[in-house]
Amino acid sequence: MKHYIIAKFKDRCDTEKLLPEIKELFSATLEIPGVESFVIHKSNSTRENRYSIMIEMNLSAEGLNNFDASEVHKKWKDTYGDRLESKAIFDCD
Repeated sequence: MKHYIIAKFKDRCDTEKLLPEIKELFSATLEIPGVESFVIHKSNSTRENRYSIMIEMNLSAEGLNNFDASEVHKKWKDTYGDRLESKAIFDCD
């Protein structure tokens, strides 16, 4: 399955500043059972009504449960949650 995290930073400058550390954080997801891969897409638009990044994960249903319970997910929420203006989560086959 695919799991998408689509996020918009409050401060648009955070996209460039935080992207390397977010990539490093999500690289640890590859050690989670059931997580196959991830890709982080950075928006190429500067429009105010656009999101900043999209994290695309390929994982199994078990992998999604493992990710949700992981330290990576907790750190993502604890570190970046307050910096987000909005986010959307989308799962599909």
